[in-house]
Amino acid sequence: MDLQSLVAAHMLNRRRPTQMGAAAEDRYYRNQITLPRLRLRLLGLIATTAGVTLLLAGVIKA
Repeated sequence: MDLQSLVAAHMLNRRRPTQMGAAAEDRYYRNQITLPRLRLRLLGLIATTAGVTLLLAGVIKA
C-alpha cells in the first residue's frame, strides 16, 4: 500500500465508500494503472519534432 492510500484510509470521512468485492477491486486498480494511450496528434507532434531535428542536424553538418 502506498503512502497516499494509507493517509486516505485513515482520514476522517463523513461518507463511507461502498465495499467492493475482490474482483471489483482488482478491476478498479487495473483501470487506474493503465498507461494513457498515445493520441494521433501527439504522435504527429513527435514525428514532426524528430523530422525537424534531423533536418537541422543535416543542415548544420553540411
